[in-house]
Amino acid sequence: MHLDSYNRALCSLQVEESADHLSLYSPFASSSWNLLNITILAQASFLDIVSYLKDQLNSIFFMNAIVLMCWTVWSARNDKIFQGLQENVQKSKMLLKKELSLLTLTVTSRKATPLSSWIQNLV
Repeated sequence: MHLDSYNRALCSLQVEESADHLSLYSPFASSSWNLLNITILAQASFLDIVSYLKDQLNSIFFMNAIVLMCWTVWSARNDKIFQGLQENVQKSKMLLKKELSLLTLTVTSRKATPLSSWIQNLV
């Protein structure tokens, strides 16, 4: 797919977007992570960030939360590029909560209650 620009869509810097910047360091991503009371460590390796997030989220579902948060940031980016919609942290919060709630349909009944409780406390 060809885009008119590959510059950062959710950041005022006019340089090419990277996955790390988009999902972790852009101002919008930072605001989104703050919804979970998490500040991403600057200049840390990806593995260090995942380890940090695991500790901060304190759940066996931490990787699901990481992936789904990145998905909400990606969705906001695509909404801005392809639909001209302004990024909105509250909209991302609702999307994250919806996606996490859908996750309860994929886990065993034994894990569904702890997951639902964790989601309610998370966002």
